[in-house]
Amino acid sequence: MTKYLKLRSNRIIIKCILGIIILSLILTTINSYSNQNFEKYVAIVNGEKISLNTFQNMYLIEKEKQKKILGKKFFALNKNKQFIQATYNYVLSQLINNILLEQYASKINLDINDNKVKKMILNSSLFEKNQKFNEAKYFDYLTSINLTHHEYINLIKKKLNTEYFINTITNSNFVLDEEKENLIKLLSQKRRIKKAILDPVSFVNKQKISDSESYDYFYKNKNNFYIPEQFKVEFVQIKLNDFKTQCNDQEITQWYEKNIKQYSTKEQHRYSIIQVKEKNHALSILHRLDNNEDFSKIAKEESIDPISSKNGGDIGWIYVDLMSEEIKKANLNQNNQISNIIPFHDQFLIIKLNEIKKSEQKKLSEVYNKIKQEIETKKSIDLYDKIQKKISSDLDKNNKQFNIILKENNLTSQETDWFDKNSIPKKLNFPKLRKIIFNKKIQSYPHFIILNNNQSFFINIKDVKNKKMQTFKDVKNIIIEKLKLMKSINETKTLSKKIISELKTGRTNLFKKFNLSFDNPESISRYDSNSMTSTVFSLPHPKDGKKIYFLHKDKNKKFFIVLLDKIYNEKFSQKEKNVVHEYLEKNFIEMIFDAILKNLHEKSIIKYENIEII
Repeated sequence: MTKYLKLRSNRIIIKCILGIIILSLILTTINSYSNQNFEKYVAIVNGEKISLNTFQNMYLIEKEKQKKILGKKFFALNKNKQFIQATYNYVLSQLINNILLEQYASKINLDINDNKVKKMILNSSLFEKNQKFNEAKYFDYLTSINLTHHEYINLIKKKLNTEYFINTITNSNFVLDEEKENLIKLLSQKRRIKKAILDPVSFVNKQKISDSESYDYFYKNKNNFYIPEQFKVEFVQIKLNDFKTQCNDQEITQWYEKNIKQYSTKEQHRYSIIQVKEKNHALSILHRLDNNEDFSKIAKEESIDPISSKNGGDIGWIYVDLMSEEIKKANLNQNNQISNIIPFHDQFLIIKLNEIKKSEQKKLSEVYNKIKQEIETKKSIDLYDKIQKKISSDLDKNNKQFNIILKENNLTSQETDWFDKNSIPKKLNFPKLRKIIFNKKIQSYPHFIILNNNQSFFINIKDVKNKKMQTFKDVKNIIIEKLKLMKSINETKTLSKKIISELKTGRTNLFKKFNLSFDNPESISRYDSNSMTSTVFSLPHPKDGKKIYFLHKDKNKKFFIVLLDKIYNEKFSQKEKNVVHEYLEKNFIEMIFDAILKNLHEKSIIKYENIEII
């Protein structure tokens, strides 16, 4: 039963991959083979080029899709450089994944029927004349794209081969043994790194900042140097918990007798299920149950529901008013009664009622404390509501008279220190309160605000200081320290890059000059939360003993020269391998494709061309 929700998202993911492959079939067929040797390209995947023309067409198609999805928001986003770059990266990655899957599918040699290729060509509107296939038009087209008939057939076979490969995985539990092992290798892979730290703070004191530099920075950024508008607020916080009440035994007894139906247990039923894909399979199981075979044993062996099958089909106790439609249809009302076959999302269920717990009336002693709490809570709410209504009424009569209302309701206010939008006191940090405090149009008189969490506020803006620009003298020292750090960060970055360039050539002059050393090795896995994990696992495998270095900057502006020291696999036990295999076979299709593509990326040589496209 639980698998259905997962499969819906899987199909969407695979449709996206398949959609771009079919789209690419059209585009590459039309565009990629004219002037192939001279055309610009955006990337080369294992020697196979992705042409600039193909990329531009795909990019435009993606833009049209975004327009339909985003509507008016698209035109604002389309001016955003990050959004444009994200779209660029998405289209390019999809095209690369497309080629990787094509290349992989061709190695598997899935059988593509020649009749299917023939039928596709004969039914294409591209080659029709008078609504019939025209041979001359077909060969004219091949001439225009510099392809022979044989080359064109092979191209279509290549595309259909990939489509067939994806459909095979999507529509079945087909998983190659090789891919099972590849996934295990990906999950078990560890990468050992060593780090040397360059902290910009250590270079700050050597930085020199002239008066002209600091003033120039102040002049260019003067709008950032001001004391913001500040506020002083007096308020009363009223909480439901402030109203403590009590009740006696007589009140509790009267409440129990008046609401006696509330104090009984709900009827519950305990069920087990067997879930299968085929109706004939369900019929054969029903026949076995009719012959008194054990329901629990069959559920463990035959049910495809991953959770209940491990418990002999048991799905636990269910209240009668919370039963699913499938269980209601079964209409079971006796212990150990078994249903007929129940359709369920293109699959089939057999349901067993194991046990019934009837509704029972609870004694007063069993619910005494609960009733006591209910009565006291109701009394507190009544008092809380009463004071709310009184303050609201007084505010309508005595608008702007904060102190008078306090006195009439015997309330004592609190007063804040000066604060601005970035330093609002925690007690007042609620959206409704912020809106009133910082709204000049309505802040001149008291407000009573009721919040959703059983508390309310009576507030008054006591005083306001207007926004004030700071002088250069006020902020000179702050600017100098800021500029020193900025210079230090840039110097550290430049130095780090020079050190890495030296290390790549085997030299360590700069590394030693600045007394750097690599710390103890650290092993990370693909799913660690380390900030550099994604970078480490995007690096290629070292070849011919060549060391791989990269530069990483953390959120504290520290720079790390990182050495990829070793790539190895942790040994998985057979039990762990079985878990992975079972995980795959439960139709987690996106995991399969993710594993295939990650493995293909690791084994492939992908070169990118820097071309101004967007």
